[in-house]
Amino acid sequence: MTSPGRPTVFQASRHSPDLDVAASARHPARAAHASWPEVATIAVVLSLAFYRFAQTVADPDLWGHIKFGETVWKAGAVALPDPFSYLTAGRQWVDHEWLSEVVFYLVFTTAGPAGLIAMKAGLGLALMGALYRHLCREGLNALRAGFLVVAVVHFFLMSLVTVRTLIFSYPLFLVVLLLVHAAARGRPRWMWAVPPLFALWANLHPGFLAGLAILGIWAAVEIWVRVVSDRRPLIAGRPTIREILLLVTACGLATLVNPHGLTLWTLLRKTAFVPRPDISEWHPMVLVTPHGIAYAAFVALALWGAIHSRRRRRASAMAVLVVTALLPLVALRHAPLAALAVAVLAGEHIGDAWDRWISTRPRSRPAGHASPIWFPVGALGAAALLTFGALSHMSCIRITPAIGGSYPARAVALIKQSGATGNLAVDFDWGEYALYELGPALKVSVDGRRETAYSPEIYEENLAFKYGEGDWAALLRNHDTHMALVRTGFPTFNLLKLEPGWRLVYQDPVAALFGRDGLPVVEALRRTAPPGLPPDGAGLCVP
Repeated sequence: MTSPGRPTVFQASRHSPDLDVAASARHPARAAHASWPEVATIAVVLSLAFYRFAQTVADPDLWGHIKFGETVWKAGAVALPDPFSYLTAGRQWVDHEWLSEVVFYLVFTTAGPAGLIAMKAGLGLALMGALYRHLCREGLNALRAGFLVVAVVHFFLMSLVTVRTLIFSYPLFLVVLLLVHAAARGRPRWMWAVPPLFALWANLHPGFLAGLAILGIWAAVEIWVRVVSDRRPLIAGRPTIREILLLVTACGLATLVNPHGLTLWTLLRKTAFVPRPDISEWHPMVLVTPHGIAYAAFVALALWGAIHSRRRRRASAMAVLVVTALLPLVALRHAPLAALAVAVLAGEHIGDAWDRWISTRPRSRPAGHASPIWFPVGALGAAALLTFGALSHMSCIRITPAIGGSYPARAVALIKQSGATGNLAVDFDWGEYALYELGPALKVSVDGRRETAYSPEIYEENLAFKYGEGDWAALLRNHDTHMALVRTGFPTFNLLKLEPGWRLVYQDPVAALFGRDGLPVVEALRRTAPPGLPPDGAGLCVP
């Protein structure tokens, strides 16, 4: 889309020193301004990202994040005994995402669901804008950089269709990737700003572990190359071994600047490497699915670029690229991080290989021929429509069973309307919805906090109860459980109907509510008419 020698608005004022003579000759000095076709291309790509990120459905953890942030904010403390579950009396709650949750609570109380959507979509847009700028600075024109950005947007849709605390990990992960990319060439001037970012990151989301991991891989390969190489570095001013070790150490120590200190690391050591078969996004990516095929094609494009590029392939950056590209094969939730790494670390090679391929093709029109006027006009019009469409999605976080799962809206509203109090055994995915709507008068058996609040024994009891497996009734027998909210049609539903001392109080196609015989709460629930809400909450705006 750009004429020869015409830069994009994001390009630097100099070409990369690592291009060979032939490649450098095709990237002359940058002009000061972008052309209209380039501006239009950038606008339509980023407005597409904004449109897709503005589409938002409810997530099982959203209710909890707001409630937990409210609890921390009002208590003025982070290390608290768990106030939400009747199974965790006296147990310290390690809220490892406390700062994200306080931000969620403050945004929600200030601007409601629209504020949460705007925060999420805005962070996603800034992330893609920064990636776009990086690619253009590496010599890609607006169209080719836009193609890669759109590909990355696709792999983010799985995560950014909901409002989750991991939205804060993505921009910080990008900063680390840019550091790795820049440090492989020289000593970035902003290198020592990274440790404070890790201190912030450790209080926002445990994704800082991924940042430390790729920083460690980069450092190990850089040091190894310096030790075994007999040649002087081709690029002057690169960080010394001492600086590399000091940087990695400083980043690691910075993560201890959190309310839990070393306890945070102790917890994450236990949780980061355990299997989670009950959560689909922790399953490995299946490459024969449409999502897997798309990811394999994206990685294949990076491999093609690395093979055919004339730019120098730095060992440390390539090592990080290989490791991150394999992460989705461990857990599907790593696909956005891997896509970012492919674009940042392989983007320049894809662009150069693309240039080489294009140069061998016959030209369809003379060099320097201006783009038709209809393209920038049409692209800017499409960008305006996409932006308007994005704004129309920002008023409601909607329960969408087909994407984000169903929630027992009618059953929970019945409990709330009856004024019932006590202890509720509940499905893992419904725990934070229930504690948000019914707490503090009613406490739950489990919720999405997993190891941060619950012992392995309690968590296993809840899983057995949910699926009706093994000693499924231990949760009822060993604890002071007053009510049970289970999925209609699950084995536990049928088992509870046969369990002595328990009575079916309410049932709809999604959820069934049981109460322990002899308790006043059972009669209060039976006397309450079910409210006129969708059983699965479909279409409701939350929270």
